[in-house]
Amino acid sequence: MKKFLITIVSLIAASAISWQLLGLYWKYEYGQKAPKVSLTVSEVSRHYYLFVPDNLTEPAPLVLAFHGGGGGGWRFPQQFLFEELAAAEGFIMAFPQAEHVEPNEGGWQLNSRADWMQDINYVSAVIDDIGSGYSIDKRRVYGIGYSLGSMFIYELACHMTDRFAALASYAGTMPVNPNYCEQVRPIPLLHVHGKNDGIVAYGSEWEWKAWDSVGTMRDIPGLISSWASKYNCAEVTDTMTENVQHVAHSGCARDSRVELYGLGGQDHDWPQAINGIPMHQVLWNFLREFQLD
Repeated sequence: MKKFLITIVSLIAASAISWQLLGLYWKYEYGQKAPKVSLTVSEVSRHYYLFVPDNLTEPAPLVLAFHGGGGGGWRFPQQFLFEELAAAEGFIMAFPQAEHVEPNEGGWQLNSRADWMQDINYVSAVIDDIGSGYSIDKRRVYGIGYSLGSMFIYELACHMTDRFAALASYAGTMPVNPNYCEQVRPIPLLHVHGKNDGIVAYGSEWEWKAWDSVGTMRDIPGLISSWASKYNCAEVTDTMTENVQHVAHSGCARDSRVELYGLGGQDHDWPQAINGIPMHQVLWNFLREFQLD
C-alpha cells in the first residue's frame, strides 16, 4: 500500500512538472516578446506591448493591433512578420491589452456609450503615452484587430475617427443597433472574413451569448453595406479571384473607402495570405494609403 501511495504521489508530481514545463513552452513559443509598458487609466492599472524598430525615422506612423478574446499576453497573429514589415517601412507597432473592467463581459468593451468608455479612454492614453516618448505622425495612426479585437475596431470607427486615419480587421463584426456612432469624419475600413467562420457568422445575424448590452450582431455583407450607405459611397466593384470575393465601395464621403475580402473555405483562424499576398501585407497596403487631414 505504501509503495502504491508513493507511486501515485510521484505521478502527480511528475504531472505537475509536465504541465508546468508545457506552460513554459507555450509562453516561450507563443507568448508576447515585445517590451511591456505599464500605465494607469481612470485609476485602473493597464499595460500594452510596444515594438519600435532600431532604424526608426521620426515622425513615424503608428499601428495598434487589438487581440482576440482571451488573447492577452500572447503574440498577435503574424506578429513577427508585422514587426519585420514595421522595420522595413519605418512604423511603430503597439499591442494594447484588454482588461476585464465592468461592464465588459471579459474582453474589449463593445457597444460603448458615454458611461462605458473605459477602453476608448485606454486606447487614447496608449497613443498619448507612445507620443510622449517617440515622435509619431499623428496623421498616420492605424488600427488592426482579430476576432473580438476586430469587433472593437468598430468601436474605434464610431468613437475615435479624430485619432485614427484608417482601420482594418479580420473575423469580427458590430452590433446591429450601436448605442452611439456619430463620427467626427468617415474613416476608411477594410474587413476580411472567412465565409466558413463558425464563431462569427459570415452570412447571418446572431445574438451575443451573454452580453445583453451588445445584442444582435451584424452579418458581414450587411456590415459592409451599412458602412457604405453611411458614407454615401457612389461606386462598388465585386470581383471573384480564386475563391476570394473582393467588394470595394468607393466614391465615398471625404474620400473614404469600404472594402471586404470574403474568403471561401476559410474558418475563424487568421489566414496566412490572400491571393498569394501575405495577410499582414494586405492590411498594411490598405492602411498606408490614408492619412488624416
